[in-house]
Formats: sequence, C-alpha cells, structure tokens
Amino acid sequence: MAVQLSEEQLGHFSSSIQETSDIRRGDTGILYGDRNIVTSGGQNHIPDTSSHEYELNQSESLSFLYNLLYDDSSELSKADILGILNSLKLRKDNSSFSVDGSPDTDNQGVSWPTGLREKFCRERERIGNRNWFHNIPNSREMMQEKLNLEMYNSRTEFFQFHKFYSKLKLHIIHFQLRNLVCACPSAENGVFYPSSHHYYYNQQTLYDNTESDECLNFFKVNRLMSDDLVNPIPEAKKLDCILDSRALRKNVNSRVSTMTCSNNLLACGTFEGGMILLDISDSQNSHVLREYSLTPSSDGITNHAVINNDKELIISCNDNSLRLIDIQSSRTRYMDLSFAINCLALNPFNSNECFVTGDHVDCFIIDKRSPVIDINKAQSFKGHMDYGFSCDWCPADENLLMSGNQDSCVKIWDKRNSKESLYCWNSSLGKSGNLGGPVRNCKFNRDGKFIVWAESLDHVGILETNDLIRNGNYLDRIQSVDFIGKCTGLNFSPIDSGNGEELIIGVSDCPLGGILSYRLQSSLKSLDFDFIF
Repeated sequence: MAVQLSEEQLGHFSSSIQETSDIRRGDTGILYGDRNIVTSGGQNHIPDTSSHEYELNQSESLSFLYNLLYDDSSELSKADILGILNSLKLRKDNSSFSVDGSPDTDNQGVSWPTGLREKFCRERERIGNRNWFHNIPNSREMMQEKLNLEMYNSRTEFFQFHKFYSKLKLHIIHFQLRNLVCACPSAENGVFYPSSHHYYYNQQTLYDNTESDECLNFFKVNRLMSDDLVNPIPEAKKLDCILDSRALRKNVNSRVSTMTCSNNLLACGTFEGGMILLDISDSQNSHVLREYSLTPSSDGITNHAVINNDKELIISCNDNSLRLIDIQSSRTRYMDLSFAINCLALNPFNSNECFVTGDHVDCFIIDKRSPVIDINKAQSFKGHMDYGFSCDWCPADENLLMSGNQDSCVKIWDKRNSKESLYCWNSSLGKSGNLGGPVRNCKFNRDGKFIVWAESLDHVGILETNDLIRNGNYLDRIQSVDFIGKCTGLNFSPIDSGNGEELIIGVSDCPLGGILSYRLQSSLKSLDFDFIF
C-alpha cells in the first residue's frame, strides 16, 4: 500500500538533497559556451543544455529518489523510497572507512530491502534512456545497426571484489571528463584523486553548497596508499592531502578537470586552463615542481594529459590545441587542430604516435613530430556517430586500439585497416539494459589481456582480449561491475609483486561515492595447503 511522506520526512529528505551538489555555480554557462564544434560533415552541432544535468547532478542517488516521488511512471512506491532511504541512512551511520563485502550488502555496503535494488536500477535505466547527453542527435540509435559483437548469457568474474573505500568524496567538474582517478605503476605509491570545494574568501570558511558570488573555488589532491607503519594490520591504508590549491601561486581558485601520474610525477589539469606538476617520487614528501597557465581562453579547459617517460607533458585543451611541454626546460610547442581533443593515448612501441579522440565523429593517429597537423591527411578511423571521450592503445600489440564514445559503443580497431572497426559493442554489454549510456572511459589493462570500459554511471564492463580473438564476434564470458554513481575514472595498479593486478574504479555519488577495488590474482601466487604428518 502506498504511503504519504510526512512533512518531517520530506523536510529531512529535501535537506539531504542539498548535500548532493558537487560544484554547481556557473556550470551551465561554462560547460557549454565552448561546445559549438564543427564536425567532419561541416555542420555545427549545438548541444541541448537541458539534458546534461542528469549526468552531472540529477543522477545523484538522493536527487534521483527525490525526483521519483513526482514521477507517475515509476514502479517505486513512496513506501519503497522510504525503505531505500532508511537503508542509505543505516549504511551512513554504520559504515567504516572500507567495505570488505558481506552476504547481506552490495559492493557499496548497502543492505537493500528485498527486490528494491533491482527496481531502483531499472528506474535508473528507464530515466537514463531518455536523458543521456549526446552532441549529435540519435547517435546511439544509429549505432545499433553497426554493432557486431554478440554474447551468450554467461557472466564471470575475472576480477574479484576486494574493497570499497566508502568515506572518500570524489567530485566531477565536467560531466564528460572522467579521468579523475589515477594509480602509480608501482603500487606502493598510491592512488590519487581530487576533491573540490567552495570557500568564502573573507572568512576562509568552507561552503560546499553555496552559490554566492563571494564564494571562490579551490581543490585538494588526496592520496590513498598503504600504511607501512601499521604492521599488525594487513593492508592498512592511510589518506593524505598532498596538495591544497590555496597554497599555489597561479592556480589558487581552480578545479581539477583531469589527472595522470607516473611513479615520479603527478599532473593535474584544471578547468580554468592550468596545469600543476608534482613530484611524488618520495611517498612521504610530495611537492609542487611547476605551475603552468596554459591559455587565457575561456574555452581553455584542460581536457587530458599524458606524461611521456617523465620527460614530456602532452596536454590537450578545449581551445583546439595540443601542447607539448619539455619537463626539464619548460619549453612548450603548440599544435593547432580543427577540433578539441578529449583523450589521447601514446603508441607503447613508438611514443611519437598518438591515437586521439575528441569533438569529432572520427578518431585519428597523429605524429607529434610534425610541425603542423593537417587532420585531413592524418590516418582516420571512421565509424563512430558522436564525439569521443576515451581511447587507449594496447600495450601488448601496437596494432590494437580502442575507442569509447558518446554513441554508447566501444570499438576495437586494427591500425593496419582503419576503414572499419574489428569489433563494436554496446556499452551495456553484460547487464540487462538494451541501450547503454555514453562511454566515458575505456582502457586496456597493463599487459593488454583485459579490456575495461565504463558507462557514464552505474556500470563497468570487463572482457578478455583473447576471447575476442579466439571467438570472433561471439562472446561467452563477460564481467559486469554494477554500482550506483558516476564513474570518475578507471585505472590499474600492480599487486603480488607485479604478477597480479588491481582495478580501481572511482565513484561519485552522495551518499554512495568512494573508490571500488577489484583484484585479479597472480597466476604465480602460491597456494595454501594443510599437511598432516
């Protein structure tokens, strides 16, 4: 029987909704003033600014539940919503720093009333199907005829759930840019993520939800890493703030739009067109090496960055330019393009070649040694129907490339034949939804044996590269990692002396945000035996 929420319950619910705001002030004007991009067809596509709010704010679980109260098409009754809210409150009151997994809870530590998680997820799919953001209208529907990868109803677990770090607050500044979690190639150096805040500059007091003109932005960069000082507790973690932007000289009032790291360096690009480079080689003493003001342009969001062998920064900005910075000398070379690059991957066998995707329906390989880039003469990979925000180059085979796109599909390409992709599948492959959401991340793991991709929210898919090669266009094994929240980034970190691997998934949501950890055990790991003599 449906129930009515009391005024007190609605009041508590409404106040909780206010806590879900990431950083809202000025988002619409900033996010979309720079997105009138000319595609290869020569037409300007001006995005519908009314639909981006779903991916940025309205998909927050509390906001989402609040909106369902007034949705006559929802299969969740008000009693169901109250039951879910009670479960979320119990989780908040009782959760520890990390969730290890329990038969009674999901991988984010929520104990759901019977059947309500499935209903809630169906509602997410239903609302998402009409609210996903696309730069080119109907691009997802047009791609359905081009999908060539089918799967049987068989799910597996390549990576085993390890932990969910439930007390970490991850924020997204631009809903399309999701490279906001990075892990060092050496596991002991930790996992990095930014958090964004407001503060009132007279009182220096934090206001996460204010929209006052007197309120400024700042960010912190946090590191989650092993705590070697806690010897009795295996896998103990510590969380440190290694950078507060209010201590910077050029990028004080900024927000982080992208991050990347090596074992020695951490690069943080900002929404305001800056870049901060940190030395993280000493896990106990990180410090800022240099700050860069890349562009004064209002379109100068730092979209993506790559650290090339600790010698070079390759930075793409939203002002249609690529910047190559010599880390030692700070000498900068500019490369102008006809569109903004949103993601870039280096050829692991030849770092002069870059696979790029961006505000264009095609992907390209460009040579960064060229003095001028003529995109019409570059090798192009045609087949997507919308703009791209993720790509990668296989570390084991220089002929295999991957792209993920707003047309809700993932493609695998052969460098030797760029006219048609080898494989193309829907982003929802591995879960119940028919039409997936925009792909915001895709990545090969460190040895190229696994392919991982993330929808805008709630789902990460994993498949084995050899399964594609061995079975062609039929896939009989896939792993689906299902959670609630926006994926802020995918990354891999070694475990078991480099023989195993940890998959790191950043999740932004109030109250369910944090970092998910899944592990692929080493094939060389010794087994435990009980011997009786």
